[in-house]
This record gives sequence, C-alpha cells and structure tokens, in this order.
Amino acid sequence: MQTGPERRRVMRVDIPHHLRKGDLEPHFVHLLNLSALGARVTHLEPWGKGIVCSVDLPPSLGVLRLTGRVIWTRLRSTEQTLAGDRRDHYESGIEFTNLTPAQKKVLADALATLQAVQAAANRQPSA
Repeated sequence: MQTGPERRRVMRVDIPHHLRKGDLEPHFVHLLNLSALGARVTHLEPWGKGIVCSVDLPPSLGVLRLTGRVIWTRLRSTEQTLAGDRRDHYESGIEFTNLTPAQKKVLADALATLQAVQAAANRQPSA
C-alpha cells in the first residue's frame, strides 16, 4: 500500500509468475517488476547498496543482460525450512546504468510484452 507520493520517474510493470522462471547465476533471483530505468528483484542473500550487478531478462522476454547497481535492499520475509533452518528472503531495487541503444530497444519491447500480458489478465473475468 502506497501512502506517499509516487517517487519513481517511470512506471514499473509487474512480471507475471509464469514469466519469472529460471534461476539466474550466480544468485537465485526472481525478477518482480521492471521499468525502463530499473528492476525489483528477490533473492536469498543480502546485497549492499551501490554494488554493481547484472539483470538477465527471462528468455520469454528476450535475451538481454542489463548492468545496474543496487539502490536499496530490505529483508522481505523469513521462513523456517523443513530441516529447521531459517531462510531469509531479500528484495532489492536495481537502477540500470550505461544502457546501449540496442539494450534500450530490447527492454522497451519486453516492457510492451509485459504490458500486453497485464492488460489481457485484467480483461479476464474473475472466477
């Protein structure tokens, strides 16, 4: 729930669960949402602010690796495993850096695909 004014410079598009498939190396990461300027991801290890990283889009959105830096990280949730261990889930905001015109084009196409999927899902009658 948002309580203050929107701070993002551009709209972000949520990544549907069926398009989040794949474990990205070297970290287990799920892409949650995407914009022309950055992304929000979940992962199992804490990331430091300012760390340079790469975000690979799922193959269903086009083959693209985007370089960025971590803007923020927070603990999203904690769960107990069957072995009795504690597993933390973190969430981070990534700001893309130094995108080439070709990367911007593929990213724009991926965003258009996500917006179309989202629009189609919103038109589906609820069960």
